[in-house]
Amino acid sequence: MKQVVYNNNKLSKLSLGTVQFGLDYGIANSGGQPTQEEVNEIIDYVYDNNINCFDTAQAYGTSEQVLGESVKTKKDIFIISKLKSDLFQNNLEMNIDNSLNNLNINCLYGLLLHDSELLYTWTQEYTSLVEKLIDDNKIKNFGVSIYTNEDFELALDNDSIKFIQIPFNIFDQRAISQQWFQKAKAKNKLIFIRSIFLQGLLLMDIDKVPSNLLKAKKYLIKIDEYCEKLNITKNELALSFVDTIATESLMLFGCDNISQAKDNISTYNRLKFLDKNIILNMIDDFKNIDEDIYNPTKWNV
Repeated sequence: MKQVVYNNNKLSKLSLGTVQFGLDYGIANSGGQPTQEEVNEIIDYVYDNNINCFDTAQAYGTSEQVLGESVKTKKDIFIISKLKSDLFQNNLEMNIDNSLNNLNINCLYGLLLHDSELLYTWTQEYTSLVEKLIDDNKIKNFGVSIYTNEDFELALDNDSIKFIQIPFNIFDQRAISQQWFQKAKAKNKLIFIRSIFLQGLLLMDIDKVPSNLLKAKKYLIKIDEYCEKLNITKNELALSFVDTIATESLMLFGCDNISQAKDNISTYNRLKFLDKNIILNMIDDFKNIDEDIYNPTKWNV
């Protein structure tokens, strides 16, 4: 497993997102929320395969509790959780303590704002709150999950923020056009990439695309064409595209069951960098896709 070194910590580049553990999540998820026993099996497997970084959130239903139960005997792991802005502003320490208790740990490696709202009204008081959490050894790093380029620029200029979680995939190329990776590196901020498979849309069969996403079909056909040309699966193409471009960022993946966990890890471990010309062609073929396709919050509008 590749690693990303950030401030002397060695993190597995492929990191496990756990929203599926607490919610029935994902456009392509047909199996529903896994049981605690199934999650234990998943965590044991990914841990044995050198994945040491886990992403969760208070808003992910029972995800923190389920993850906490499954990692309580694991050593040298890094857990990131997220709070919505209103929970950061009200009873912050109590909310952090709840996460720590749920996760069976003493300190979060990262605490992220689950939304970018506070970035627009950030004050010295908020900076002091973050510093106190760090001084009290309740968190190691603070960050934010962003959704727009304006969000990203505010996060970049905020000295309290060390981690920035971004969406990036074949369909959503704003990180390329807006140079998010280069800008973050220049300020020693670690990027976590979510939505690599766009909630499973990038992996869907053409005939299973829901009616509200019919205009995505022509792009999914193009993905099939690349896969046939390169003799790789859609899973491999989606992972390779991100891995080839984002060499120093962590990549979050989710799974609903042990088979998906095994498939994702084995696929990642055998990935090869895509040829520069292929990457350039893919950037050109999938640039400027309608936000109604790449932004899941628009899917039901």
